[in-house]
Amino acid sequence: QLRQPAFPHITVMTTKFAAQRDQLEDLCKRRFFYRQAFEIYGGTAGFYTYGPPGCAVKNNLIALWRKHFVIEEGLMEVEDTNIMPHPVLKASGHVDRFSDFMVQDVKDKQKFYRADKLLEDHMEALMAAKETTPEQKEEYEKVKNSADAYSKADLHAALQKYGVKSPDTKNDLTEPYEFNLMFPTPIGPSGLVQGYLRPETAQGIFLNFPFCYEQNGSQVPFGVAQIGKAFRNEIAPR
Repeated sequence: QLRQPAFPHITVMTTKFAAQRDQLEDLCKRRFFYRQAFEIYGGTAGFYTYGPPGCAVKNNLIALWRKHFVIEEGLMEVEDTNIMPHPVLKASGHVDRFSDFMVQDVKDKQKFYRADKLLEDHMEALMAAKETTPEQKEEYEKVKNSADAYSKADLHAALQKYGVKSPDTKNDLTEPYEFNLMFPTPIGPSGLVQGYLRPETAQGIFLNFPFCYEQNGSQVPFGVAQIGKAFRNEIAPR
């Protein structure tokens, strides 16, 4: 038998939200909580602009975050740069390992997909099929839950086993390959200093740890907090 969810009320709420998501998104856009950025020029997937009510909500959330973590919990707040040079992110492992596996339509070279998400969506479709047996549903559930931890070889084998095709054209897909999610950018007029838009805010905390330690009278324990933008060049942004 399939294991029952630990929190069934959450499952019900999630189902209701999914059923009404389109209406909610339409309402938020009409009232300008947010809209797709540069929409009058066609827009670009993954980029959004906050309108006045959206900015107000965001600023209220930041104020609550700062009140709790900085004022009440006493964490030390820092604000680091959005651009970081290559050595920093090389040392942290982001240059070599901050990647997702991507597949491409073998005929339409303009169609790219994140391999694990494609596999997860395919498993959901198989689980929803009427002819799927309980044993198969359990198998598909296990694959879906493990997809984001699969190696390149595991992903390729699963995509082949379950006959996953391009969702747009039904063409075959290439083998998975790594795609680094950082936005590269040159630093300086010569363009010879390689930099990246920071992929997460944690690096600024690690880099400034010794200075915060000194600021805290060279005593431990202490905490450091940072809030700000991080940038990821997603394979399939929404």
